Amino acid sequence: MRSKRHTLEVLGPLDLPLTFSCGQAFRWRPVAGDGAAGRDGGTGASGLWSGVVGGAEILASASGLPPVAIQVEIRGESPGAAALRRYFRLDENPREYLSGAGTPAAELAALPGFRDLLGMRLLRQEPWETLVSFICSAASNVRKIAGGVEGMAERWGEPIAGSARRSFPAPERLARAREQDLRALGIGFRAPYVLGAARRIARDGWDWDSLRVAPIEEARARLQDLPGVGPKIADCVLLFGVDRLDTYPVDRWIRRATLELTGRRRARDEELEAWSRRLGPGRGYLQQIIFHLRRTGGPLPPLPSERPARRKAS
Repeated sequence: MRSKRHTLEVLGPLDLPLTFSCGQAFRWRPVAGDGAAGRDGGTGASGLWSGVVGGAEILASASGLPPVAIQVEIRGESPGAAALRRYFRLDENPREYLSGAGTPAAELAALPGFRDLLGMRLLRQEPWETLVSFICSAASNVRKIAGGVEGMAERWGEPIAGSARRSFPAPERLARAREQDLRALGIGFRAPYVLGAARRIARDGWDWDSLRVAPIEEARARLQDLPGVGPKIADCVLLFGVDRLDTYPVDRWIRRATLELTGRRRARDEELEAWSRRLGPGRGYLQQIIFHLRRTGGPLPPLPSERPARRKAS
């Protein structure tokens, strides 16, 4: 099968390496300079990245000159240029999320390095793969998560024509796996949760589209009914898998960052979520930038309080 190529124009800033390595997706990896995609997290000197979207391997690189564009080569079952534009959110300018962020917008934008990260694109990923990926994320790191997810694809996924990579296995396929084989991929105690989720969804089906429109608490509760899914994993699935930018997943990095930004020493998750609503309808995107800033740097300076200053007695 011959590969297909597209040039996808981009609205707003773009940073592909940051997009693929910021912890939102786990099957994008740099391609070695000789054109062979490696599993060892190589340098990607060619500027080319390999990922799997549906039943296709996508080789993506960015042009450095205006107009900014993504060059893609598609191997396997092409999702089409329109679907790839949607996947990469190329019709959205990330700066729009700041303009709708309410009171803290200017203060966030003034944080050191914040504007440099606006080239990060929040990918619209396949929800089932996103669910499994973030179940595997519990008490883990990006390298281990990527190894487990890629291992599942290599063991149970469908071949992709013209590529050495495979699609991510459907729930029905993964439901027939053995727990010991999943553990052998390095996902450890998360294996029974992955298996349980696969078997539940394979048996009962799952309406992902309903999660896109349901009240956020209802959508979160439905996901938390699945094995191994707590509040943080549920919110990650909602944000990265079903396009719910009104979520604010709280892990240890976001907890630290939010406490620092609010100038508090402790707070319940509900209080952190209440604060995040000040960031507006695109707070899920802003959360990912805050997450990256805190994970790769030092403490964040507190933002000005929204409470008015007390007047001094005359």
